[in-house]
Amino acid sequence: MKIGVFADPHYCSSEVLCRTRRPRLSYEKVRQVMEAFRQNGVDYAVCMGDLTDREDTHEAELARLEEITALIRSFGLPFCLIPGNHDYASFSAAELETLGGFRIPPYTLDFPALRWIVLDANYRTDGRRFDVAGVDWKDSNLPPEQVAFLRQALAETSRSCVVLVHENLDPGVQKDHIIRNASEVRELIAASGRGRLVLQGHYHPGAEAVVSGIPYLTVPALCEGEAVPYRILEL
Repeated sequence: MKIGVFADPHYCSSEVLCRTRRPRLSYEKVRQVMEAFRQNGVDYAVCMGDLTDREDTHEAELARLEEITALIRSFGLPFCLIPGNHDYASFSAAELETLGGFRIPPYTLDFPALRWIVLDANYRTDGRRFDVAGVDWKDSNLPPEQVAFLRQALAETSRSCVVLVHENLDPGVQKDHIIRNASEVRELIAASGRGRLVLQGHYHPGAEAVVSGIPYLTVPALCEGEAVPYRILEL
């Protein structure tokens, strides 16, 4: 199957954030990405998180979410959002589900020869999700119940597995972007013998690594400068 992946648009009305981000440009960038996916026959499109960013009012945040979601869905491709810390900074899980139409992890998607395992590491060390506790992007954890979910999802299938999560399992990226119990999760994926690929966002420069024979791909952020990074993968 052919999947199209982009990450971290941070779409909002601000011209510049954090010196290098150009979030207002992300609407047109997402349009270009989705058009490339359509032209290349992509079967499924994925955003690896941080679809939008903060506005002065929640009404404005909801408007940006509606705009970018309508744009993506206008291309008619199956689509999923892997929730990021900025998504939970603006919206509750219920709003992402009911207003954005996005499924909240953990869950699996099964295809003929492939299983996607979608995880959510937007949890503080105390086990509270960011939309409830407030975002601390340096305190990202995969809670015990999702570790158990991952273990079962890997064990119960004969398919190759792709693990998708916004924050980083790759030990080679900047330390404060890495999920705190990432080593436990990596070991679990490697020990299963099912790991085909790990997909991540969050770390804006992007990264690629091979850990225990498994590729770890961190997709570069769409919001940075004027570049339009995305990946089309055949799996």
